[in-house]
Amino acid sequence: MSIEVRNVSKHFGDFAALKDVSLHVEAGELVALLGPSGSGKTTLLRIIAGLETPDSGTVLLEGEDATAQQVQQRRVGFVFQHYALFKHMTVFDNVAFGLEVRPRHSRPTKAEIREKVMRLLQLVQLDRIAYRRPTQLSGGQRQRVALARALAVEPKVLLLDEPFGALDAKVRKELRRWLRRLHDEIHVTSVFVTHDQEEALEVADRVVVMNEGRIEQAGRPEEVYHTPANAFVYNFLGDVNLFHGRIENGQPLLGDAVASNAESALVFIRPHLLDIVNDPAAPNSFRARVSHVNPAGPVVKVELVSEWGDPVQVNLTQERYRELNLERGTDVYLVPKEMKAFPDCQ
Repeated sequence: MSIEVRNVSKHFGDFAALKDVSLHVEAGELVALLGPSGSGKTTLLRIIAGLETPDSGTVLLEGEDATAQQVQQRRVGFVFQHYALFKHMTVFDNVAFGLEVRPRHSRPTKAEIREKVMRLLQLVQLDRIAYRRPTQLSGGQRQRVALARALAVEPKVLLLDEPFGALDAKVRKELRRWLRRLHDEIHVTSVFVTHDQEEALEVADRVVVMNEGRIEQAGRPEEVYHTPANAFVYNFLGDVNLFHGRIENGQPLLGDAVASNAESALVFIRPHLLDIVNDPAAPNSFRARVSHVNPAGPVVKVELVSEWGDPVQVNLTQERYRELNLERGTDVYLVPKEMKAFPDCQ
């Protein structure tokens, strides 16, 4: 089922949560709504679900206007951050609940419910603990129960609000890979909210970056990461170093040279796109002093202070780190391999 949001706005008192937002999600697509707190991503998700009503605009499901439809009419499955499981019920009963409360004329038989629930529990790899209670499960297992429960009612659309937000980092990584594999099996149209950039870029078919109630950019993960539409998107997606520089003849520049045709700009450089050298011969190189080195792990993270007094982070390979023999307090030069600049509007 496709989803189309047309010119949707929503206010809570004087606060504008959404400002004329339009979005199209193809049938079978997995889309991430990504942005900081207060950007409007959860409000947009709840409007798609029917849990909130827009002040203006329309929501279409498979081309039909669903703006006035109740949640039950939309055939939407919703997974919350904090599971919302029934603690007094077993895993099996939690998943079966949505089927058992259907009106009698559309309710499956007990045998059909059992078959369907066990099939779903196998899908989410929980069939061996079907009769445990939620308090006996890990956080990751509880979230998979919540997902199976949402899928039990055969939703046309699956909506997930920060589904892994309550889990620790290792479990988050395991579950987001699992969610991607699961989506590839069932192909239900899915939209999930997250503020985790890595999560969105790893899991989604498309990423929708939101800020202050508007969509800043929507595109494939590689598009929004490598060709950001503006300074906000670049700064929000992954680690980045920010410098105040200039744009001259379309090229970003750092340093003190002045040109009459240069305009003030925000210059962004990702930590892995900076190299460290011992002499200033390279173009756009600038001096910095090493303040801290963390060599643990596959990437060596070097913190420095630039000649302008700004903090800078550089990520090096272990091999390059050994070549440089860096120590705290060493003066070096940084060479950008790639820079991205946007006009400084301030």
